[in-house]
Amino acid sequence: MQKPLHRFWIGYGLTTLCFLIFPINNYQTRLAAILLSLGAYGGIVYFLRRWKLAFIGAILLPISLGVFLITPDKKFETQNLRTAYLTSLKTYTGSRYIWGGENKLGIDCSGLVRAGFIRANVEQGLLSLNPKLVRFGLSLWWHDCSAKALGEEYRGLTRRITSSPSINVMDDSRILPGDIAVTANGVHVLAFLGNNEWIEADPDLKKVVIVRTPSKDNPWFNEPVQIMRGTRLESN
Repeated sequence: MQKPLHRFWIGYGLTTLCFLIFPINNYQTRLAAILLSLGAYGGIVYFLRRWKLAFIGAILLPISLGVFLITPDKKFETQNLRTAYLTSLKTYTGSRYIWGGENKLGIDCSGLVRAGFIRANVEQGLLSLNPKLVRFGLSLWWHDCSAKALGEEYRGLTRRITSSPSINVMDDSRILPGDIAVTANGVHVLAFLGNNEWIEADPDLKKVVIVRTPSKDNPWFNEPVQIMRGTRLESN
């Protein structure tokens, strides 16, 4: 391979990687990541043309994925998805707060609950060979939404369960792990882990933290909230 072309593909690959791991998730970054990934895939296929088996494997991989995604839906265990969601949320503990972020390099409050649920759906879908969950995870990744939108039942993703003057005075027995609390002004969202614990990407502390209630020092736990439940986490 000529050196200029070699340098081009190295630069292209690094650019693609940067967009894939870039923490801020919006329409522009998602579209750029998809287009760059398609270009990188085309480059890989082109360079593998001399190795027949590798070339055929590279061609068959996206075809197999496409066939999998259009296969009939399967029922899924709600409790398994809920458990995977809670586990996924906890993996972000300590991640720094970045407005608009949605991965471990930087994340905000709505990005946390979204990223945790996207990951849980995709992982459970692949493990159980259920295209319904994978498709939902990909759709959720593409359609970004704010904390306010989650509190307004955006695209039917959430359903209002109850409201409370604050998380500190709320009876936790009325809610389930995985439910989320959206502040009445729509600027912040937290997720319930169970056993009086909540997880949030706190804009004041600048990181993802797990907080046990009652919490007198954290102002978000004294805000009026409405409790929302993901419609995918209801019995099916």
